[in-house]
Amino acid sequence: MGLIDDFFSHAVRLAAPGQPSDTEQIDFRRAVSAAYYAVFHLLTMTAAESWAVGRERHRFARLFEHGKLRAASLALPGKLKERLGANASPDDQKTADTLGAVAKNFVALQQDRNSADYDNSRAWSYTEVENVILRAHDLYLDWNTVSKTPLAESYLLDMLGGK
Repeated sequence: MGLIDDFFSHAVRLAAPGQPSDTEQIDFRRAVSAAYYAVFHLLTMTAAESWAVGRERHRFARLFEHGKLRAASLALPGKLKERLGANASPDDQKTADTLGAVAKNFVALQQDRNSADYDNSRAWSYTEVENVILRAHDLYLDWNTVSKTPLAESYLLDMLGGK
């Protein structure tokens, strides 16, 4: 996915350690934001790929809202218990565990992005930014292992915010 790869590459370039300068903090902040947007678009574009009308997929992806993705991610552990029932297969449980990691990392990345964008009292270090980028990359890898499963598809639907 070109755009997602671009966001990741941009985050890495911005976070690259170099000579200290007046722009270092803004570069770190933008790197955190780019890492978050990589995973935001990963999830919304995955959902849009299922939309039957190809020429309207970009519009479908725009239906997703940050707050609703957060709410769906926070609610996911309870939803997984409900959807799996008491007799989940080992494969379904592994998928659920991976989706739980995706949701947890998404919420953390969104909090990091909010901090980077709005908390001017916080100074970011290279190590902190690197950890954010690694968390986003872990989410990317986890998502790619489960994205075509029924549990993941339900998670994407939950992100639209409907009942």
